[in-house]
Amino acid sequence: MIDLFGSPEQCCGCSACFSVCPKQAISMFADTKGYLFPEIDSTKCIECWLCLKVCPFKASLNLDDTESKSAFGLKNKSDAERLTSSSGGIYIEAAKEVLAHGGVVYGVRQDRTLGAMHDRAETLEQARSFQGSKYVQSCKGDVFKRVKADLIAGREVLFTGTPCEVAGLKRYLCKPYDSLVTIDIICHGTPSADAFRLYLERMEKKYGARIEKMTYRNKEYAWRHQELWIQFSNGKIYHSPIWEDEFYRLFTGNYLLRDSCYSCPFASDNRPGDLTIGDFWNIANVNAEFEDSLGVSSVICNTERGRVFLTSILDRFDHFETTLDGCTQRNLQAPSPKPVNYDQFVLDWKNKGFSYCQKKYGSMGAGEKIRRKLSPVKKKILKIIGH
Repeated sequence: MIDLFGSPEQCCGCSACFSVCPKQAISMFADTKGYLFPEIDSTKCIECWLCLKVCPFKASLNLDDTESKSAFGLKNKSDAERLTSSSGGIYIEAAKEVLAHGGVVYGVRQDRTLGAMHDRAETLEQARSFQGSKYVQSCKGDVFKRVKADLIAGREVLFTGTPCEVAGLKRYLCKPYDSLVTIDIICHGTPSADAFRLYLERMEKKYGARIEKMTYRNKEYAWRHQELWIQFSNGKIYHSPIWEDEFYRLFTGNYLLRDSCYSCPFASDNRPGDLTIGDFWNIANVNAEFEDSLGVSSVICNTERGRVFLTSILDRFDHFETTLDGCTQRNLQAPSPKPVNYDQFVLDWKNKGFSYCQKKYGSMGAGEKIRRKLSPVKKKILKIIGH
């Protein structure tokens, strides 16, 4: 019997094995925390071993054009596009370019329950649903098969996802396609779908109404001071700075990440996508005058295909070229670390419920609340007094 993975740390849930099985012997099932893992039906399995051959955690992905690596800081010339994007608005211009050539775009949108799912778009309106961050792992279904069908049909395809998803797609395809452009995002890790569902249920109970709309990083108060924004069916609005919301704090505190995220082989500068995109958080140290309130994207060209594609849309951005070190950030150097009290967190979740964990591990302490409310001048004075 084939052993797909020895422990949860060895599976990223990319679904490549599920997609490649010629006998549909593999199904994706959720574990106790809501993460999807593959299971093999031994009565259907013919032991062809394709599932292991396509696993991105079982074999490294060979990148051919590493000498083409270059990096840029980008701001979409359209403020409207940047306002609805997480950072500088790079994705939507990439989507427009592929769609203009009769191609198709694959990305992640919110489903009816506000969960995340990969989907296919043939129009700009459909592709816009892929804009913005979704801090929960996507359900991919048969999306890899659909990508392959489009490529075989001669369509140009843009695929965007986490690096493990991009690597899984490329291993599933088994060969390169000149008509495929892949973009991987700089990923902190993927939160549990169950944790997210429990958070939403708690919010609906608190506000006494169904959630109608949610955005993770609303820029009303600027790119670096973004808010989680939720609209309820009774007209009420919840908005909170992302450093105050309990779910977001559990995410950034690394409590909600998939087990494989703590040892992710793609949290480095060896990326599977033709392009790597993310927030240019280091912009103040590289080109401070370039930053404004709507955000800046960092873009790394990993392959010649990525460089050529970026060149084709570069005139749509204010931009400058930088070094790879200039736009680096933690998850381009190492995976997110597991919290020292992670095992206790999991135990508390199991025995006392997720709401308890939100309060215990996600609440802001009194000291941090005071620091957040202090003006920059007061902070400077306290720093001087402290010395």
